[in-house]
Amino acid sequence: MNELKEAGVGAIVKSDVRVLNPKELTLAADLRSLTQSFLHKANEFRQQNNKLDSKEKNYRAILKKLREDDSIIITRPDKGRGIVVMNRQDYVNKMLTILNDSTKFSFLLEDPTIKREKLLNDLLKRLYNEHCITDQFHSIAGATGSYPGRLYGLPKIHKENVPLRPVLSSIGTFNYGLAKALSQILSTIIEKKNMIRDSFDFVKEVRTLSKDFSKHRMVSFDVSSLYTNVPINETIEIILNSLYVIQPIPPIIKRDDMKELLIFATKNSHFLFDGKVYDQIGGVSMGSPLAPLLAEIFLQEFERKISSLLQELWIVYWKRYVDDTFVLLNSQFTTKHVCAELSKCHPSIQFTSEEEDPVTRTLPFLDVLVQRKPGANFHTCVYRTKNVLWFNDKVEQFCSEEVQV
Repeated sequence: MNELKEAGVGAIVKSDVRVLNPKELTLAADLRSLTQSFLHKANEFRQQNNKLDSKEKNYRAILKKLREDDSIIITRPDKGRGIVVMNRQDYVNKMLTILNDSTKFSFLLEDPTIKREKLLNDLLKRLYNEHCITDQFHSIAGATGSYPGRLYGLPKIHKENVPLRPVLSSIGTFNYGLAKALSQILSTIIEKKNMIRDSFDFVKEVRTLSKDFSKHRMVSFDVSSLYTNVPINETIEIILNSLYVIQPIPPIIKRDDMKELLIFATKNSHFLFDGKVYDQIGGVSMGSPLAPLLAEIFLQEFERKISSLLQELWIVYWKRYVDDTFVLLNSQFTTKHVCAELSKCHPSIQFTSEEEDPVTRTLPFLDVLVQRKPGANFHTCVYRTKNVLWFNDKVEQFCSEEVQV
C-alpha cells in the first residue's frame, strides 16, 4: 500500500473493490473479446492501407495536390463509387442553369430563416395547446438556431455533358425536424405492392418468377429528374385524401392544419448556393427526410391511374425502386413505343429506357445483373461498375503531367 502511495496511485479503498458474479464476468469477457476483435480488424485495415500499390499512391498524391487548387471541385459521382474532378466555374455554371428554372426555384433578396422559424414554432405551439400533436411531435418538429440549407450537385458521369443532380443538405434547416416528424405519419400510407426495398429484395423477387415470364423482354424505365418534378400541390392533395378519406381513422391534426404543416415542410425550403439565397418552389428537395416518401406517394398514385394502360401495353411485370423500374414486356410493342406512351400520362413525368443486351439477354438493375434464359428461371449475379476517376480536359492534362513526373 505504501508503495502505491509513493508511486502517486493513491490508496485502494476497500469499498472500491467489487467481486463480479458469474453473469458479470461473462459479460466482461465478451466485451474484452469484442474490443480485441475490433482492434485486430482495425490493425488489419491499417496494414492493408499501408500496402497500397504505386498507382493508388500516385492517385492519392495527385488528389492531395488538387485539393489545394481553388479553381476545381473534387466530389463523387451521382451513382456508383469514384472520384470526380471538375472545373469550379463549369460546376457553378451548371448549377446556375438548374437554378434559373423559374418553375422550380426563385431567388430571394433576404434570408427568411428567422421569420419562417417563428411562424412554424407559433403553429406548433397552437397545435400543442389544442392537444392536436404529442410532446414527441412538438419536440422533434420545433426549430431553434436554424440556418439555410446548402445546395450542391453530384455529376452524372454516365450521361452526355455530365449534368448535375441537385442535392440539398437540409440538416439544421428550420423545417428539417418537421419533415422527420411528418415522415412517421406519411409512412403509414405507403403501399408495397410494386415496391422493391433493395437489391436483396429484387433478387428474391426475380428468382421466384415462373419460367413463363422468361419469354418476355427485360427493360428498365427511369423517371427523368424525379425529385425536382414531383408536383407538390398534387402530392399534398393525394396525402390529405389518403389520411382523411381513405384511412378509417384520420389523424388528430385537422386537415387544414396538416396541409399547412406539409407546405412548411416542402414549399418553404430555402437554401444557399454561391452566396445567394434561393427558394425551391417546385418539386421536392433531394436530401429532405420527406423527399423519398413524397416521391413514392406520387408515383404510387400515378401507377394506380395507369394500371389499365399497363395491361394494354402488355406489361406483364412491373417492380420499382424509387424512380427505376424493372419491367417485362411482351414483344408485341417496342420499348420506344411503350416509353412514349408512359411519358404521355402526366405532364411532370418523362421516362427514359434501357433494354436488355440482345446477345447475352442481360440487364443491370440495382447492382444486379439479370440474365434471361427463355424456358428457364432468371439468373442473377452481382453487377458493379468500375471505380471511375473522371476529369475535365484541363485537369486531365494536369494529372497526366503529374503522372509522368
